[in-house]
Amino acid sequence: MVCTISLAGRSPLALFVFLLSLLMLAPAHADIKVDGVLDDPEWKHAVSFKQFVTTEPLSSEAAKYATEVKVVSNKEGIFVGFINYQPKSVNRVHRRFARDSHIAADRNVVGIDFDGSGLSGYDFTVGSANSQQDGIFNASSWSGDWDGTWYSQTSGDENYWYAEIHIPWTVAPMTSSINGKKQMSMWFSRVVFDESLRFSYPNASSERPTFIQEWHLIPVDQVKTSTLDWFPYLSYSNDRLRDDDDLKAGIDVIWRPNSNSQITGALNPDFGQVESDDLVVNFSAFETFRSEKRPFFTENQALFSSNIPTGDTLLHTRRIGAAGDVSDSGINDVNVAGKFTHYGKSVDYGIFAVTEDDNSASEGRDFLATRLQRKMENLTIGHSLTHVDKPSLDREATVHAVDADWRSESWGRFRGQILYSDISQQANGYNTQQDLDKRDYAGWTQWSYSSGDEWKHIIELFHYGAEFEMNDLGFLKRNDMNELFLSHRHNTLRYGRSSSLQSSYTEFNYGYQKNTQGERLMLWGELVQSYTFNSSRKLNFEVGYNTAVTDDRITRGNGLYSKPASYWGNVHYLNARGGKLTFDATVFYETSGTEKLSGGVKIEPQIYLSDTFTISGTLKYQYFQEWLLWDFDSLQLATYQSEHLEADLRLDWYPSTRQEVRLKFQWVAISADAIAAYSLSEGGQLRQSPKSVSDFTISDTALQVRYRYQLAPLSDIFLVYSRGGYVEDNVSRAHSLSLLEKSWQEPIADSVIAKIRYRF
Repeated sequence: MVCTISLAGRSPLALFVFLLSLLMLAPAHADIKVDGVLDDPEWKHAVSFKQFVTTEPLSSEAAKYATEVKVVSNKEGIFVGFINYQPKSVNRVHRRFARDSHIAADRNVVGIDFDGSGLSGYDFTVGSANSQQDGIFNASSWSGDWDGTWYSQTSGDENYWYAEIHIPWTVAPMTSSINGKKQMSMWFSRVVFDESLRFSYPNASSERPTFIQEWHLIPVDQVKTSTLDWFPYLSYSNDRLRDDDDLKAGIDVIWRPNSNSQITGALNPDFGQVESDDLVVNFSAFETFRSEKRPFFTENQALFSSNIPTGDTLLHTRRIGAAGDVSDSGINDVNVAGKFTHYGKSVDYGIFAVTEDDNSASEGRDFLATRLQRKMENLTIGHSLTHVDKPSLDREATVHAVDADWRSESWGRFRGQILYSDISQQANGYNTQQDLDKRDYAGWTQWSYSSGDEWKHIIELFHYGAEFEMNDLGFLKRNDMNELFLSHRHNTLRYGRSSSLQSSYTEFNYGYQKNTQGERLMLWGELVQSYTFNSSRKLNFEVGYNTAVTDDRITRGNGLYSKPASYWGNVHYLNARGGKLTFDATVFYETSGTEKLSGGVKIEPQIYLSDTFTISGTLKYQYFQEWLLWDFDSLQLATYQSEHLEADLRLDWYPSTRQEVRLKFQWVAISADAIAAYSLSEGGQLRQSPKSVSDFTISDTALQVRYRYQLAPLSDIFLVYSRGGYVEDNVSRAHSLSLLEKSWQEPIADSVIAKIRYRF
């Protein structure tokens, strides 16, 4: 398959007009018109479910407000209709949100496990104003890093609101049935946002370890499908600082030869940022995790998800198309990418491969990932592999992982994984003449168990070898550690009619961690108490304590620091969430490397000026008496008296169901006055150093203004303006507004992006 697009002699505007002329009308939906009105004849013969129970709080009592779901399947896919009784005396929260944003409104949820395996399920959520969000339910988590092509519409009257959803057969790979009859597991849920209530059918909750296993099996007439979708794109970017224009074109292709196989390819894909990352100023020894936003890496990615309890992951696709391996070499663009998945009756497998283009200083890398899993009634075992070739560094990295997932109604859920890494590197001028030949193991296991809905218990064990490494293509916060983690949670799910409380829970978490040399890194405990009121207000308290331990990372390999006992705690309040003004407020304290406390406050308001216009933001202030950091200039530890200010402002406006206008501004300011510099004694204690350290200030700003027009599902036009500034000085504490002004007036990024992507 070859795709050639000639750009010669075309202006950016002419090319956009040319591509717009190719657009097609949205696809039809067979005999059912998806308009939010369940008046088509097919709905009269639909399968109906009315026995909804309360799952938030998890009381399992009959739903307070009647809810009915109807399900129809035909050659076009699965159709789901919700009839939600909500009298006018109950506040209906009818806000509109961007695609894949959290829907803080009344909403309906459809969960589908297309194979009825209990391993994972797809989430299709529709707000009462027809906002859409989708994702994937896994064993113990939910991920929004998946986007599918599906359709919905809502409507309402005085006492009811309705949702109509069309989920095509091609939305996700699934196994093929033998006789045309397929058993799918489904879960239907409804949220009454103003009262913090969730009703579900069947009685299944994500609080239980057997959540997906408890979904209702529904026989459907599966239709064999074969589709070929093309996603050509055209993008134009202008770097205003460098006066540099860039015009790119490429294509994504998705071919489903049958219902259980899918091939996804990308030629010269565009990974320009039309969705900005949050600003993070990270002084710790650990990397910041960034979630994936690029369509090629979010579509049909469920099979490759590793779902490690620590948040580590075997395949972290943000490594791909990132900065080159040679310092200051710029970005390596992706040249070609491909992905194949197959879901069989008992065996699933997939392969994922990407090759990067060279840039001016760094050779492109090659990435490979595979997955094979065997499914049995209550047991799934699998093997994953990742391999990276980095020619600029003469480095190859391979990771193998074998995992198992066993589910039992009586014993809960057992999950575990054994990993092995193999790193080889030949010394050269770009890798600081470092010759490597490293091999090591890692492993973890988790047991989650619920004795009824009042008690939930989790036990986790981890071992990461000192030489284990998977950050060439995965995300690993740290290696060289052994850890035991335990969690116990007690839910109070019923209060008397005279009580203002709806539910509450008490949670106790604790653990022990040491490195492979035997030094204790953590011995900690944490108590959490949470209350949810009938008014939907929430109040949380949290306190924690960690004994005196060894910190083996803060000095970046220059000695072990004997860290004193540490404390932390916070009080978090969420006001009633159905009104025009809502806010979260948190007051917190913690120690920051020494015995002296730091403290702060965080406020997150949301102002709903209308159902289509929202102003929201965050304001966080933290004061440090003694902030302990590693000073890279003098290669020693230092303490600072410091103030941190984080602020962001966001405006979201939805002129129509297809249009979105967003303004997002973020600012991080840090002022730090040096107190003292320290070396370490033989016992790891702080010892005054004769070397001096400097005061410093940091100001980081980011602005993005984005217009999005949805032509059809997964087909959009974007116009984006981005600007960012960063200033760092070795000066004494500066006035916050002067820091803001300086970083804004000295931008490091200033660009305009126009992009169109359409599904044929």
